[in-house]
Amino acid sequence: MNVSKETRNLVLSALFLTLAVIIQILGKSIPEISQFVVGPTVNAVLILTAYFAGLKWALLVGILTPVLAFVSGVLAAPMAPFIPFIAAGNLIYIVFFSLLKDWKNGEVLGIVLGALFKFAFLYFSASKLINLISLGIPEPVKAKLVISMGIPQFITALVGGAAAILLYTLLNRRLKLK
Repeated sequence: MNVSKETRNLVLSALFLTLAVIIQILGKSIPEISQFVVGPTVNAVLILTAYFAGLKWALLVGILTPVLAFVSGVLAAPMAPFIPFIAAGNLIYIVFFSLLKDWKNGEVLGIVLGALFKFAFLYFSASKLINLISLGIPEPVKAKLVISMGIPQFITALVGGAAAILLYTLLNRRLKLK
């Protein structure tokens, strides 16, 4: 059976998105699975989607991940106004990686710069921007948001990116051996 490249990429993206949503649901259901397990896993999924399905599909997964987290009850209702910011942070991360991955040492540079700019954008959005545009997020939620969108975002993006590069490298070697 001859499956078109677009169909293959669609299926791979759907599988990666499903994996990300399952991990997020497990993270909510099992409190021991913290942001430091869920975050890197979701970030790894974003990068693996870029590797295997391409930029367009990774961007779609990056947008849908926070939306489906909200729909599935993982993301609390007061956080709903912040969904576009989370999606934009994911897009920043994916774009930096995708643009740099084919350069010499570009994968690592793409992860580091993508993580840095994702963190900077999310932290600025949580600490400054949401106050300027009055999204109606309650003050206690804002305080937690600033913390969770701070350094933890940088760390989870770095760890997830490193895991994705390692997994991709191992899978690529394995597939070339056959």
